Amino acid sequence: MRRLNVILLALMMFASLGTFAEKVAQDNGPVQAIQTAIVKLNQLTTMAYSPKMLNFFVEKEIAPLFDFNHIASEVLLVINNRLGEEETRFFVNRLKNNMMTTLLARLSQVNSTSFQFISARPMMDGSIAVQLKVNRYTSFGGIYLDLLFHQNENKQWQVFDIVLNNDSLINYYQKMVLIKVRRYGIYGMLGRL
Repeated sequence: MRRLNVILLALMMFASLGTFAEKVAQDNGPVQAIQTAIVKLNQLTTMAYSPKMLNFFVEKEIAPLFDFNHIASEVLLVINNRLGEEETRFFVNRLKNNMMTTLLARLSQVNSTSFQFISARPMMDGSIAVQLKVNRYTSFGGIYLDLLFHQNENKQWQVFDIVLNNDSLINYYQKMVLIKVRRYGIYGMLGRL
């Protein structure tokens, strides 16, 4: 009886994985989003244009890969007060500017950085975790980075979190927001993010 239960469980898991793979193959959405993200990130690291051209590229090509509204809503879960529509929009824009500026600063510090696809795996909530290796970022050979993709409200696949050394971007901003809200209040946090 126990052996039969194990066999049935294995068959159910195999069927669910097959269904997920079939859905990804039919949809092609996450595959295309992942490929596009890797190509655009690699283009960003190899660009030798002026800062103005680089900023334009980031705004038009890299920023649309991210779901900043989702990131902001997850970050704001840690505060008790609700922000109004205008304050939320302001927060989303500040978060976007911070993230893109940090990304540019980090990638411009090292020459010849490139992103290499390592693996993609489905998550329990329907999102997909994609692991990339950032080659030649450090003298030790590289670091590993997880991009978490999900379908947004418009059914487009976008990055909603980045995990580096088991610390996610959302967790980092949640901690930062909590510290700034305690120290300066909500409106002070918005001005100091």
